[in-house]
Amino acid sequence: MRLNQFYKYIIIIVYLGGLNAKVHIPKGIKENIELTIHGKEWIYYELDDEGLIYDNIGKQYNIGDSIKVGIYSRTIMSATGKGKKDFGFSVQINDNEPLKLKYNKEGSDATSKERPGWSYTNSGIWYYYFPVEENVYRIKILPIDSKPVIYLRLTSNKIIKKGRFTGIINTVNHQDKTKLETMRRNNQKKGPISTLWYLLNERNVQQFEIRGPSTVRIFSRILFDNNLQTDDYYILVKEDGIDLGTYHFITDISDESLVVKTQNPVSKWRSIWITIPEGKHFYTLSLPSIKDNKNHTALIRLKAWAVD
Repeated sequence: MRLNQFYKYIIIIVYLGGLNAKVHIPKGIKENIELTIHGKEWIYYELDDEGLIYDNIGKQYNIGDSIKVGIYSRTIMSATGKGKKDFGFSVQINDNEPLKLKYNKEGSDATSKERPGWSYTNSGIWYYYFPVEENVYRIKILPIDSKPVIYLRLTSNKIIKKGRFTGIINTVNHQDKTKLETMRRNNQKKGPISTLWYLLNERNVQQFEIRGPSTVRIFSRILFDNNLQTDDYYILVKEDGIDLGTYHFITDISDESLVVKTQNPVSKWRSIWITIPEGKHFYTLSLPSIKDNKNHTALIRLKAWAVD
């Protein structure tokens, strides 16, 4: 897999999963600090020159589970806590090319009893979504510059959602759909299952009108053809024209699904959950302009969700 360096300034992702997060501790003895944030205590680890290494991510879950890994970062503000502060670092998953993240954050109300009088920025947030497989994940975080001091917290959640699907959500202008067929695992006599998907590529951007409050699950795949060079991809989601989040997926080819018209194979599906606030909102999905994402063709499918 090849990941291009990608600068991320604002990312607001609402996730739906287990309420209790697994907090991961980096390898070796690392300096840490206890921050008080909204009345609760949180441990953050200092990013030194050697970096922070987190081993065996995913080992805490069962094979077949889906997990969300969150990387939360902060740096020290000036004594007044006013203005904004730039900071950044790189993240490497297993032996893949590192992804560079940069933030520009204002001050927050986070404090530390260990260092009275110091101020800290709001959190820079980045999420990964991983399928739990036999091989676990190793996350290495390295500094970009020697300054400023950066503190990090890494957690993971199993993605769990109770309820039921209530229907498919269509685009605002009724775009053409691509039909996929998926072979049934347990009963081949009934034939394949057919589903309809919208295309995302350099030319196609899809928009959906959704009324809230509600919850929506976005399913996605990528098309495997002669142009595909990597097995990961990004999807950008905007809510009413404002970035809701850039989502990164790691996948592999499906041995059960293909495009009916061309017989091209597709990847296994990956998904994210978004919460729709009250009122009518427009959601735009596209492939962000990242070097290794440009030649991709993604397929998406939105389903409304209801809690019984």
